[in-house]
Amino acid sequence: MKIKLILAIGVVLAALLWFLNDGKEEKSKTTEDDCSGDRFCSFEELTEVYEEGEDWVIATSTEGNQQWLVSAIHGGGIEETTSSLAEAIARKSYPYYAFKGRLASDNFRNLHITSTNFNEPQALEMVAKADHHISIHGAGGDERKTLIGGRDKELMKVVERHLEEKGFAVEQAPEHLDGDHPDNYVNKTKTEKGVQLEITRGQRKAFYKNGDISYSSRKDASNETEDFKTYVKAIKRAMEEYKE
Repeated sequence: MKIKLILAIGVVLAALLWFLNDGKEEKSKTTEDDCSGDRFCSFEELTEVYEEGEDWVIATSTEGNQQWLVSAIHGGGIEETTSSLAEAIARKSYPYYAFKGRLASDNFRNLHITSTNFNEPQALEMVAKADHHISIHGAGGDERKTLIGGRDKELMKVVERHLEEKGFAVEQAPEHLDGDHPDNYVNKTKTEKGVQLEITRGQRKAFYKNGDISYSSRKDASNETEDFKTYVKAIKRAMEEYKE
């Protein structure tokens, strides 16, 4: 009896650990506009519980080509590395927006707002001014690949080609991650279209030494690998080609 009890407890603990780690980024597989997997369905709801500056921050830049926006609405600890990538792509060349989770743990579970419901005012203001939009997200999975989606089919092709030329695996995003819903934040531009990149956890871990994507690792740029730098250059080159 004791052995069965111990085995049962072990199975439960293993399942819990999976959910808290890689499983935490497995987003709802129902519909793109479903927020049932999130704690909050709007930014207003989130701010009733969590405070700016302590639990989350917003980082922006309005420098560069005003036709573009590079964003990471699930940045910081929500979907690790996404805001670092977005900032590196934008630099001073393109406007940039990131919503960053700063909780000690469980950022994804507590601060993730699905893209069709993300309505933070500054984010909406910035995307409404842009013609072209690259939105960086994180997906679950150990395989190194990027799931590409959105409504800007022409830009999608250019981004996909440049990533593949540099050796990165790219696939069309599955329906629940394909970013083609009109209400998806990526498509709230003046042209009503954009490109959403869902980067697997395996690929994001390859962007940092020893696969360490913890905050202490991400805040030190010297931990960024050649894969990180090459990925950023590929996206920038795609953007440059598209606007030529």
